[in-house]
Amino acid sequence: MKKLICCGCDKPAYTIEYGTERPVCYGMWTTWGCYYTKSMIEYDRKYCFQKEGKNREDYIALPLDTKERKKIIKHIDEMQQKLYLKLSWIPLEELARWHDEKLKTQVRMLEAQH
Repeated sequence: MKKLICCGCDKPAYTIEYGTERPVCYGMWTTWGCYYTKSMIEYDRKYCFQKEGKNREDYIALPLDTKERKKIIKHIDEMQQKLYLKLSWIPLEELARWHDEKLKTQVRMLEAQH
């Protein structure tokens, strides 16, 4: 299997989205930026309440609870039905696998198009 390289930083790409033509590393996929590794991001998310010692000092978002995740996923699905063709919808199963930050980003993008 061919190892994919990130189009932003030339490091190994994080392949989460099927069939992507321009693979990106985990940091770029999470919208933090190429510099951030998976372990750096997970540490900041786990200890989001800390005031110092985080990899990204301005990160203060709290993880979503199960009820909030379901609500955001439902909201994304409803907005996709209004804005996109059926072929371009992101399936609910795929949305359920996304991390909290990517879900929030998707909501912002859809709301900006609305």
